[in-house]
Amino acid sequence: MNKPKILVVGSMNMDLYVEGANRLPAFGESVQCGHYGYAPGGKGANQAVAVAKQGADVFMVGRVGDDAYGKTMKEAMESEGVHTDCVVTDSKRQTGLALMLINEDGRYVSYVGMGANDGVCEEDVRAAMDKESFDMVIMQLEMPLETVYRTYELAKERKIPVFLDAGPAMKIPLDRLKGLFILSPNEAETKALTGISPDTEEAAAAAAKQLYEEAEPEYVLLKLGSKGALLYDGTKSELIPCFKVDAVDSTAAGDTFGAALAIRLCKGDEIHTAIRFAHAAAGICVSRLGAQISIPTEEEVEEFLAERS
Repeated sequence: MNKPKILVVGSMNMDLYVEGANRLPAFGESVQCGHYGYAPGGKGANQAVAVAKQGADVFMVGRVGDDAYGKTMKEAMESEGVHTDCVVTDSKRQTGLALMLINEDGRYVSYVGMGANDGVCEEDVRAAMDKESFDMVIMQLEMPLETVYRTYELAKERKIPVFLDAGPAMKIPLDRLKGLFILSPNEAETKALTGISPDTEEAAAAAAKQLYEEAEPEYVLLKLGSKGALLYDGTKSELIPCFKVDAVDSTAAGDTFGAALAIRLCKGDEIHTAIRFAHAAAGICVSRLGAQISIPTEEEVEEFLAERS
């Protein structure tokens, strides 16, 4: 498959980021930082841009407000080749806004004002699926939970595999998601879903097994930061190491990893090969500052891998 057709369902936020923090403030305290800026983001939008940069035909389902941020979000996605025909402008809500505090080591915390993301609904998803046929659906949890469930159920009716990037971290029932193609949380999301902190390979394997039993996907894939990713297929678990890079900002790295993995699988790669490619894409992403602007192209990932072959 030369150019897969992918549907991304999820959030669209304008990111206000502040970098250079050396610690989190206490209540009532101000911590002086360095540079700040605005950049288009949101887990769904980041995934859609990453999918486009990784060589797929991508359609976005999401919502923005009838405001300047919403216009900027749509224009930024269109400039990257994302189809925004199914992005709804919601006159009753603001565009989502994420306030991000980036630590000196590249890690971050954020507060997200959901805004129009809270309006993403089944009808938005159904309209897109009735308009086009898709090779895969990619989604996350940064939208109403009922929309997450209905997106999966609508895709299942049409026999479209679904990749769930299970962020942000929250505990949700997985029974309505049985049969997912891939369930992929990061460390914090894994702990929220299972109660198990995946800080050792044994603990990660136990968490993956629990998730597999609850959701019955084809694969559980835990994103474990600098330790790599743990793959579980229902019979065995395997820790697949990532590439060592100088990290400056982990924003959008998980979204990039998931998007790259999904595209490589659609293009016919074996799962381990696809994970290695996704590790490379995420590695490039964390070595750059920002969200969507840090996401590499397919060609950049291929060059990165060639240099390390």
